[in-house]
Amino acid sequence: IDFDSVSRSGIEIVYIKSSQGNNYIDPYFERNYNEAKKNDLKVGFYHFLTARTIKEAQEEAIFFSNLVKDKSIDCRLAMDFEVFGNLNNEEINNISKVFLETVKQNTGIDVIIYSDLYNSTNTFSKELSRNYPVWIAYYGDYNEIENIPTNWSYWDGIQYMDKGIIPGINGYVDRDYFTPEVLLNNVKEYIPVTSDTYTTEYNVEKGDNLYEISRRYNINPK
Repeated sequence: IDFDSVSRSGIEIVYIKSSQGNNYIDPYFERNYNEAKKNDLKVGFYHFLTARTIKEAQEEAIFFSNLVKDKSIDCRLAMDFEVFGNLNNEEINNISKVFLETVKQNTGIDVIIYSDLYNSTNTFSKELSRNYPVWIAYYGDYNEIENIPTNWSYWDGIQYMDKGIIPGINGYVDRDYFTPEVLLNNVKEYIPVTSDTYTTEYNVEKGDNLYEISRRYNINPK
């Protein structure tokens, strides 16, 4: 990848695959990171999770954490868990929770779940949606996604195509939109919720709008 051309084309954020499982490091991990930073791109990392047990989730989280924790990271660390084998939903969610918690504990860096429309609706639980933001793959009209029911009421990132063309990259590449909340220096407190019903008080200030307030407190503004 020619990251100079990528940067000059207007791209601002790149998510780089660092690892998969508990021992695979992407062969371009270090080069992609160094070249992206050299060309003033904001960088995030994702790990492709293959765990089938809680123990394996912990092992993969530690492996991922050790790879990235000393890097200059701009964006939330992402869990890409999309191939589940024979796991049921309870097992998928328990593995996800342990992985995300362990990564956060070992790095001190906020995390995000990468998912698609189906799994964000039918697989990942409401508990996860209350405690972790989502970066969702949806190739329809991204302006309509907030009207599509999932377990999340908003998204921090949306992958809107997988056949993008970018100067400096040979072949197709995923394209994404991100909100400021995916950036670590813009992360607002993600308030854990343990009940379907809760209340909080917020004093509206000049410049506030309903959408941003709802994002901050993980509520549906409708």
